[in-house]
Amino acid sequence: MARFRALEIDASSIGLERSAGFKPYFCTPEGAEPVGTLGCDGVHFILLPGDQRVFCVDPAMGEEGTYVLPVGADFREFLSFLLYCRDANPMSQIWWMTEEQFRALLAEDSAARERGDIPEYFAARDAALTTVAEAFGLEPRDPFAAVRRMQKAFDPAGLVFSDEYYDVLGLENPRGTAAASGAHPHTLEIPTETGGEET
Repeated sequence: MARFRALEIDASSIGLERSAGFKPYFCTPEGAEPVGTLGCDGVHFILLPGDQRVFCVDPAMGEEGTYVLPVGADFREFLSFLLYCRDANPMSQIWWMTEEQFRALLAEDSAARERGDIPEYFAARDAALTTVAEAFGLEPRDPFAAVRRMQKAFDPAGLVFSDEYYDVLGLENPRGTAAASGAHPHTLEIPTETGGEET
């Protein structure tokens, strides 16, 4: 992650916006380290302590068991999938899409490029993807089958949520505690400085 954060790119152009501060949603697992956000619908990507996988958190479309799903076996694989999709958004939707829908979404993006829509955006995205590929020595990899297999095998029972999660969904809290009345979620910051081990 440190190497990725150090890259001088427009991360928002590839769906991994680096906000100065990120407020976790009720369904963001505890201890999550934010990778970036789509910038809409609260969708964000995270790493979890002691886990190599990259997860997508979707507060808007998720439900119990699908709010948090893996989208990469490790950070390098996640980035190779990103290079294929050319944006993190398609990866966030694989869990509910058929392969035909997924391919159509990618084709729609390609069509927008060919029409010359928002050229500044596509230029920034191309530059970001080129920088990522060169920095990590990666080639694009089709994520659909791999991510679907990973998500099918995933057991969300191992995720640790805040009291707010159980309160919002009306579920029994395994810790037997309740969210404090009027409590506000803490802020997770996405560091912009380098430091720590490189991924």
